[in-house]
Amino acid sequence: MERISVNDHEYAMHIHQQSNNLPHLLMLHGFMGDHRAFDHLVDNLSMFSNPISIDLLGHGTSSRPTDPSRYNEINQVDDIISIIHTKNLAPLFLSGYSMGGRLALKTALHKPSLFEGLILESTNCGISDSQQRKDRQKVDATRAQQIEEDFNHFLEDWSKLDLFKSPTPIDQTLSQKYQKIQFEQSPKALSASLQGFGTGSMTPVCGKLSTLSLPTLLLAGSADEKYQEINQYLVEQLPNATFSSITAGHRVHLDNPTDFIDSINDFLKSI
Repeated sequence: MERISVNDHEYAMHIHQQSNNLPHLLMLHGFMGDHRAFDHLVDNLSMFSNPISIDLLGHGTSSRPTDPSRYNEINQVDDIISIIHTKNLAPLFLSGYSMGGRLALKTALHKPSLFEGLILESTNCGISDSQQRKDRQKVDATRAQQIEEDFNHFLEDWSKLDLFKSPTPIDQTLSQKYQKIQFEQSPKALSASLQGFGTGSMTPVCGKLSTLSLPTLLLAGSADEKYQEINQYLVEQLPNATFSSITAGHRVHLDNPTDFIDSINDFLKSI
């Protein structure tokens, strides 16, 4: 693990392998996660790529600002681009899950020349309807308050969301590790992250998707009805995208790592 200083904040970064004949694959985790959420994938991903995982702002051992404005999408996109330039990683593949997927999409739209391809797992393009976006901001604000007031209770409620139900048995060791990762996060930083870059706060980019010509792989779990619908929309809007539905819930990389890895391998080979 190394620490990268960009824009007055530090990021924890893990370059798991550097093989000259393999492409770099930068992976961005979801809300309440950190680089450890991808540890079980690294060995297999290393067979066809150079996996790189980081702790996003406010997560893991990266800087944990408590000012929501620091988590604004413009700041975080600039951070990711600065990391890529600092480590001379371009061109590379960029992958993101959920919150990390939204950040990956934003980054690719802002600087597509840095990337060979984009992988979006359980990702949306924001909320275009202004009233729905305001409603989601209220939900995010309530959740942010709950995180700060009673984090353990919030985690219990979060784990029971239908979104995370899987149609296939989940490795219990991995599931327990995921819970441990979430439990070890900073409530104040998570609250600020949710306020600054929650789905309600994010400026929607749905109308800009047609401008992104990067090869894009869209992944969603077969049991995740909401994101099945979202990805049907995304694959129609993105000019160079394919959609793979995998037997899983929202957390495809956790629920079905084998099919998740196979899909990424096939995608990278196709570029």
